[in-house]
Amino acid sequence: MFRTPKTTSGASNQMARNNNNNAQRPGTPSSPTTDSEKPLPEPDSSAVPQRPGTSGTEAALKMTRRRASEKYRQAERAERAYRAKKRSAMTRANYADAKDNFRQAWTHFGLGCKLLVAAIRGWPYVVRDKREARRKKAEEEKRRKVLEMKKRLDEKLGEAGDRTSQDGDEGR
Repeated sequence: MFRTPKTTSGASNQMARNNNNNAQRPGTPSSPTTDSEKPLPEPDSSAVPQRPGTSGTEAALKMTRRRASEKYRQAERAERAYRAKKRSAMTRANYADAKDNFRQAWTHFGLGCKLLVAAIRGWPYVVRDKREARRKKAEEEKRRKVLEMKKRLDEKLGEAGDRTSQDGDEGR
């Protein structure tokens, strides 16, 4: 919304008086024109048509702009279509890969479940095997300790037997 400039009351009164003096009343002759105003040509005064102003140039510029904007819109549409085509092809390929991977995953999941069930069924055998390994290790350790003790006893008996034989040789 446009605002009109505020004027003082004295100036607005003067403008109103000027407008009243310049207004033509019906039935009065027209006043002569001043230098600042140009008279309008009479519609019937010129029989030869005058050259139009810049309307031809303006129309050509408008047409050029319209053609350019239409070409731009077409190029934009073509670019969007190209991007959509490329992205849709990539999406289809990704979808096919995903389907294949899920198919393989399902197969592997099924195989993993079967092997897990087999491992659970065979767990008692694993426990028995570990128990047997611990038993063998304990037996081996026990046997080693017995052999070591036997060796120490033989050494003690051998030392004691050497002493008695030395004592017996001395007494003779």
